[in-house]
Amino acid sequence: MTDELKKIIFSPQILNVFHKHDWKIDINSKSDYHSYYYGEITDYYLNIFDDKDKICFQFTLDVEIPKSKLNELFILINFANQNLKEGFFVFDFNVMKIKYNLIVFSPSIIEEYILYNFLKTKLDLIVCLFHNFVSGVHNIVYGEKIENAALELLFMNNEGCA
Repeated sequence: MTDELKKIIFSPQILNVFHKHDWKIDINSKSDYHSYYYGEITDYYLNIFDDKDKICFQFTLDVEIPKSKLNELFILINFANQNLKEGFFVFDFNVMKIKYNLIVFSPSIIEEYILYNFLKTKLDLIVCLFHNFVSGVHNIVYGEKIENAALELLFMNNEGCA
């Protein structure tokens, strides 16, 4: 993360947005993430980085997935991605965790007030999306079969929101 983005992310106004949505900020420079959220079923970690004309918000869902359930998880990830207008889920084989990537293509997002408005809108919607997604993962891990109709209901509220 550039010093300019770091200065904005750790500004009082942006920290206040994270705090209002119950996200904790980790200012430890040795940490792999910048913020975390304690959910009902699992915890979520956020890493923010920039690359030229885009800012990447990479959320890691801290949920253990048995190898025997990976195929069903991939079906869930595929279904979720088909129903999202922004962002996408991936499975990182290196750490065996689910990640959600939200990439913003805009050099102007570096301005504090734009990032403030973006986070103010998106953080609450992302937590709702994660709650629904992790509910589906929970069903997969504990052997409950998810029908397509149930999958559609799971992501209906989040279509286009995250």
